[in-house]
Amino acid sequence: MENQIKKESRFILRFKKNMTTNVICANAFIACLYAVITYMCGPLAYEFSQFRFSEILNLLVFFNPTYTIGLTIGCFLANIMSTVGPLDLIFGTLATLISCLCIVFFSKACKSLLISSFFPSIINAIVVPLIIYLTTIGSGELMELSSTYWIMFGRVFLGEFVCITCVGYPLFILLMKKTKGFNKLIIATRNLDFKW
Repeated sequence: MENQIKKESRFILRFKKNMTTNVICANAFIACLYAVITYMCGPLAYEFSQFRFSEILNLLVFFNPTYTIGLTIGCFLANIMSTVGPLDLIFGTLATLISCLCIVFFSKACKSLLISSFFPSIINAIVVPLIIYLTTIGSGELMELSSTYWIMFGRVFLGEFVCITCVGYPLFILLMKKTKGFNKLIIATRNLDFKW
């Protein structure tokens, strides 16, 4: 019993330490920024190609894991406008949460921002085609899963890869290496000595 209280108090202390007013405000800003950038991308963000430039923000969790909260909320807000419907609210948001958690846990072992940038591409490429398939079943259209799934997988992966790895990764390298104070601006708490 006493051990349990110590563990809980450690968790509460860690939570209080990491969830400062600055971090809460930053998460709110990130959630809004994610949703607005997604809305601005219009159909590109919601159709099969999934060109969401807001997904670049997923790389923030490499430097501060608490941003997982803001990104997850932002994805939920963005998915309200999804053409796929309520399944995207649940599973699309869950895909972002899983992507962020994968980046957080992987970056503890390997401090590679480049490799971390692949997680959102892979996870969204797996989840989004399944959401679309389940939606088409509900609408009465039944598409052949095997060939269509892999085509959609490729399109979603390509869209995410272009946005996160081809645009986001070089942008973060540039900002972290060349811009003084960027790590303070994003309240970076770890991986400041990251590899490529």
